[in-house]
Order: sequence, then structure tokens, then C-alpha cells
Amino acid sequence: MLIITEQWHLRNFVCALPGVEILDPGQVVYSETRTNGVVGRGVILECGPTLPDVFIWGFTKPGTDTIRAIVYNFGKGPKIQKLANDLGNLTVISNSASLSIEKLPLAAEGVYTCQALYDTLEGAKLYYYYVFLLPVTNPYIVMSDSSPVEGTSVIMRCGLENGTGPINYIWEQESRESQLTTVAEIYDDNRFNVTDVNRNHTGWYRCIAINQVNQQRSDRVCLVHHIVLVCAISKTVSLLCQASSNPPSQYVWFYNNSQVFTGPQYTITRILRMHTGHYACLVALYCFVITLQSSLHSLNVHLFLTDRGTNNPTNTVY
Repeated sequence: MLIITEQWHLRNFVCALPGVEILDPGQVVYSETRTNGVVGRGVILECGPTLPDVFIWGFTKPGTDTIRAIVYNFGKGPKIQKLANDLGNLTVISNSASLSIEKLPLAAEGVYTCQALYDTLEGAKLYYYYVFLLPVTNPYIVMSDSSPVEGTSVIMRCGLENGTGPINYIWEQESRESQLTTVAEIYDDNRFNVTDVNRNHTGWYRCIAINQVNQQRSDRVCLVHHIVLVCAISKTVSLLCQASSNPPSQYVWFYNNSQVFTGPQYTITRILRMHTGHYACLVALYCFVITLQSSLHSLNVHLFLTDRGTNNPTNTVY
């Protein structure tokens, strides 16, 4: 059995471009790759195109030069070491020297070194495969104000841990009709600023973080919340809009963007299918000092009708 050992430091290794081979069998061939894996998902670390006669996988934590063996195969099957348990559910793909890690944890970040020995007609060939693994998490949205009102500003930040820059951020809005619209594409800045919130911003938002090798979508968040009512046909529905103010506020109700009523309480005495739609309450506070100023707030209501029952009480929304 031929065992090859070598003293080396990560900062000083010789690296060749992937796929470049040195014809002299007495020279070691080096290959370097970088892999981004998503936390909680699977990732594959490759060690050459074919199964070598002997291979050893080592792992080096970030910030250290120490290499620790995690898997080896001297021709009698792979032997996984205890250290591999800290790197996730690690297995060796059959008929190869490549590693598979399921449900990738953040602790798996580091440099993976595969030393592969091939017995060829020209003699023994030794390959070093360096795989730099960086786990990344799904992006998430953080809002400066989780319940913004009309006329105010809100900043949404697309949070991303362990992402490799430069990163582009795309912001998408999903309307009430489930239509997706790209509202912003920002280079290397994870903030999206809505300076004047209005009812047109109602809907779901998500961010997409994109770098050179990967892209991930966040879960969606709602910017302007709305209320959904399910009402029985032929019954009475009252929609009440309130705002504390001095002097008293003025209220205007809109149905599908058309004004239908002025006052705090809008009542539909005999509701029919034709009343299905989107209702919005506009609250205006006018203060006559030197100039006319207005402060706007909104309440959005979605109204859906069913044929359930005949004795439902009046529905009131606060």
C-alpha cells in the first residue's frame, strides 16, 4: 500500500485551473472550485470525474490551517469519521469519491480537500481537489414599520447571511389579483425605500438575492394589510372606519377605487353578488392654520359573498 503524506499550509498551495492536467505523472495535479450551498438543503462536493483507487477527504475550518480527515477509502470502501457528524448528514456517492451533504448546516462552511490517487499505465497520479464551501441562508425581509399608514415612508431590508458579493437584489410585488411585478432592481444594496405609501402598494412583497453562482427568494411579507369578509347574501353589512382626532376626521368610502359614500359607517342593507369587491376607507384630517394640511390613513376590506344561512347578524368591521 502506498501512503503519501505532505506538510502544507492553505495559504501557500499551488493551484491550477480546473480541468488542466500536468502530463508528467510525477507531478501533482491541483484543482480548485467554489460551491455555495443553501442551509437546510443538499449539496454535492465533487472529487474528480471517476472513482480513484485511493482517496482521502479532509476538512479545514475557516481561519485555521489545520486539516482533519472526514472520509477515506483505501480500496475497501469509504470510512466516514466522527468529525463528519458536525458537518451534516454526510455520505459518499456510490461509484465515486464525491460527497453528498443533506440539510446543510452553517457549521459545514470551510475548505474540503480531496486527495485522490489513480493507478495509471504511466504510473501513479495524485490529484488535489480543493472545494471551498460557503453555506448561505434564504433571504428574509425586515421592515422599518410593520404596519405603515398612507402617506408615510417605510424601508424594507433584504437580509442575507453568508452571501458572497457582489449581490443584486430584485424586489417583486404580488397584487390582489396574484400578478407579480418587479418594482426595483438594486445593485449591492439590500434596502428598498417606499417614500410615500398609498393604496397602490397593497399586496405581498418578496426579495430575490442574486450573486454569480446562486439566487434565492425570500418568503413574502404584506406591506399594506387588508381585511377579508365572507358575508351571506341578502343580509346587512356595516363597515365602520374610525380615527381619533380633534377636530373630527372626515371619511370617504371607495368601492373598487370609485367613491360611494361619505361618513364613518358605510352600510349595505341587502348585500348581493354584485357587491363583491374591494372596499377602502379614506380618513382625512384637515387643520386650517396657515396652510391646508392633510393626514391620510386607509383601511382596506375585501368582500366575498356566499349563500350561507339567512339569519346572520350585521357584520361590522372596526
